[in-house]
Amino acid sequence: MAGPSDRVGAMTHAHLDCFSGLSGDMLLGALVDAGVKVEDIERPLQSLGVDGWRMRVGDKRDPRIGGTKVDVAVSPRTKQPHRHLSDIVEILDRADALPDAVRATARVVFTVLADAEAEVHGTTRDHVHFHEVGAVDAIVDVCGVVLGFSLLGVTSISCAPIPLGSGMVVCEHGEIPVPAPATALLLRGLPTVPGEGKHPTGELTTPTGAALVRVLCESYGTAPAMTLERVAYGLGTRDRGPIPNALRMLVGPRTDTEAQAVDVLTTTIDDLDSRLFGPLSDRLFADGALDVTLQPVYGKKGRPTVVVTVLSPPSRAVREALTERLFRETTTLGVRHRREQRTTLHRQFKTVDTEYGPITIKVGSLNGVVITSQPEFDSCLAAADAHSVAVRVVMDAARAVLAE
Repeated sequence: MAGPSDRVGAMTHAHLDCFSGLSGDMLLGALVDAGVKVEDIERPLQSLGVDGWRMRVGDKRDPRIGGTKVDVAVSPRTKQPHRHLSDIVEILDRADALPDAVRATARVVFTVLADAEAEVHGTTRDHVHFHEVGAVDAIVDVCGVVLGFSLLGVTSISCAPIPLGSGMVVCEHGEIPVPAPATALLLRGLPTVPGEGKHPTGELTTPTGAALVRVLCESYGTAPAMTLERVAYGLGTRDRGPIPNALRMLVGPRTDTEAQAVDVLTTTIDDLDSRLFGPLSDRLFADGALDVTLQPVYGKKGRPTVVVTVLSPPSRAVREALTERLFRETTTLGVRHRREQRTTLHRQFKTVDTEYGPITIKVGSLNGVVITSQPEFDSCLAAADAHSVAVRVVMDAARAVLAE
């Protein structure tokens, strides 16, 4: 079976079967159980600049299903200040060993957490004091999960209905009902199941787990059509009696041309400095956009106008982050959005060795047969500059190697 590094760029799907709950450490455990190496997560996370922690893999497995337990062990001497969202963003911004997309997604996760806490406490996201979710272990959990999915090559994620739990739980503010108020808000609009029946009372889904699935998942319900390659289990810490305290993750490629839901955001702008559209596109991609296009048209009164179209995963959190970006960085007064379906080929990035060095090629296949390929322009441009040749020469060389 291919390792995580071999899957990067492939159209790989992960389905989360949270039959016994959902938390950051359970997601980490499932990713490690699926083949991601702990050191490959831990090493880049050191650039966060928060000290006094390490990632620990437990040696116990559930006798019924196996699985992996991963904990973020924090030294009792580590300071745990109450952080604001700006403090978390500053920590993420300085983590230069993390890919930009990972940092951008982690920022969205903490932003939706801040919005939920703000609604609970009747304040704004910028004034929220993070308590448990601002602690070192929560920061590492969120960044580690987002990075782990990237290392596993996962390009889409779905989730089963999320169990609510029941009873009471003790937190920073005292004893509160389950699900915790912030968790309940984060699960608003998502399919859930009650925490009754075989489930004992207690917290099943944590705020961190709820925020992660809200941002990362594109659909909820049963697993989509996919070729199952891995079944992984991330173990929790509580005794659930007859039910294993675990999160099951199913991993494998989806059907090559399966229809996928996407959100389409559009806005029409006629009074923005044209030099600002380039940085805007870059930041929209960093916020999680699947694609950004600019189309010149004529608007009212014959004015030259630009239509900005942004393709987003069907995630409310990502859509809202992209909408906010459009409002903050353009002169638009309104953004339209709609849900559409798209059909895509199975896409994979391959690296070929040419006389000008390694070149990355994007390959599209249908039912296992390659029907289109295109060398990545930036990769070819860098090689062409290094060898003082035309870019098309490098592109032709890459295609020739691929065809061999």
